[in-house]
Amino acid sequence: MTSDTTPSIGRQGQRPAGRPPLPPGAGINQMKLDLEVTRDELASTLDDLFATFNIRVQIRSHPVVFVGVFLTMVGAAAGIATLLLRRRGRAR
Repeated sequence: MTSDTTPSIGRQGQRPAGRPPLPPGAGINQMKLDLEVTRDELASTLDDLFATFNIRVQIRSHPVVFVGVFLTMVGAAAGIATLLLRRRGRAR
């Protein structure tokens, strides 16, 4: 396989494995640029992933959902407390 050809397809409908060959005249600078682009894409993906699971970002991005979840949790806690107090009152 030379740098001017693409790898052959092993089975019908599959893409060739590996990265495409470098264009003629490309060298280490092209590979460094590819590496920088890949690193930037990875950093962006990780930033998005961490923001997804960061509670502060979620509250800032979706305040109505946060208020709804918070009120539901407070209501459930109040209901459980009421049930426990009623049972304790009947037991006496």
